[in-house]
Amino acid sequence: MKINKIQLMQVLRNKRFLLFTVFVPVCWYAFFFNVQEDAVPSVVLGIAVFIGIIGNSLATFSKRVSANIDFYRFESSFTHYSLSRWLVAQSFVQLVLNALIFAVVFVCAILFFKFPVSAGAAAQFVLLMLMGVWFSFIGFVLGVRVDSKIIDTVSFPVIVVAAVTIFPFSRFGATGGFVDVADKVQMIFPGYWYSGIVDSLTAGSPVEVKHVLLFALTFVADLIPLYLLIPNSCRKINSGTRS
Repeated sequence: MKINKIQLMQVLRNKRFLLFTVFVPVCWYAFFFNVQEDAVPSVVLGIAVFIGIIGNSLATFSKRVSANIDFYRFESSFTHYSLSRWLVAQSFVQLVLNALIFAVVFVCAILFFKFPVSAGAAAQFVLLMLMGVWFSFIGFVLGVRVDSKIIDTVSFPVIVVAAVTIFPFSRFGATGGFVDVADKVQMIFPGYWYSGIVDSLTAGSPVEVKHVLLFALTFVADLIPLYLLIPNSCRKINSGTRS
């Protein structure tokens, strides 16, 4: 637990994290709230939180993994602190940080934008945390395969591509051949089915079982090929004990 606290405090002291993954999502919420007066509050909340979670997972977390994993892999070869324990600690830190991003945006939405609090918000929180796990896994794979300096260069376009997978273009009123094709492509990502579930929760109607099943299916299926990209040295569970 002490290791988790230390690693968490290291991230929270990072001004870049506070600016881009906490402050910026709140600004995006305010922007969408004022630009689209008829926007559904839960949709605006989801967009803002996703901006923070994606930035935290694909930029901050991936760089942290890339910069530190070689050290912890080396340390695990002669100490009791194994690489697997470090990964578990990082997963815990990611969960706390994503929850913090949601909490900050959610509280600001209630205090300044009259966000309607309901049981649906709790369900949306759970879904967003699951999506945070999904994006963190992608960030981890990026971190173990790409040098931290390269991550600095490619993180923004990667974040943009990731953001495109979240919400169906058609829900924003866009139409046309390209939108239809893009909609079909987006269906292979869990973010598409997340939107369907949240729409049902917002409308107060029963959540379709199909949406839940496809959310779970795409959540797992999309990560399988990424898992295969993880080096064997990171997949092995190191006991961390000395021979």
